[in-house]
Amino acid sequence: MTKPRLITAAVLLAAACLALAYWFVREAPEPPPIAVTCADPQAGCTAQVEGRPVRIGLVGPLRPLQPFHVWVEAPGAGAVTARFDMVGMNMGFNRYALRPDVAGVFRARVTLPVCVSGRRDWVMTVDINGGTRLAVPFATTL
Repeated sequence: MTKPRLITAAVLLAAACLALAYWFVREAPEPPPIAVTCADPQAGCTAQVEGRPVRIGLVGPLRPLQPFHVWVEAPGAGAVTARFDMVGMNMGFNRYALRPDVAGVFRARVTLPVCVSGRRDWVMTVDINGGTRLAVPFATTL
């Protein structure tokens, strides 16, 4: 085999190996979150996750650009995050890590951006332990 053909064969072999590695390593799409029906998120909502009750709530005026608090009671949880998007519209990087208080309730102070279209319909996606996701819809006031 001549040197140019050997180099071409090595490049093609490397490209095939990279393609094969990508095929095995690529991420599977996330399953949809569990929808939580919640008439009043400020009063708190309850969902069952793996046979355990999880309570979620929002505290404060739910207005864009004004901080409010999120709390999650998830017995046995090690990590909890909350992400905020408009219904059907990704709002960019908007994820908060909730930290447990002395009672074990995960809490965070959050602020929502203003939607230039004037929409007020939001979905808070709560991720528990990097695997269980809950979707809680709510609306902001002006």
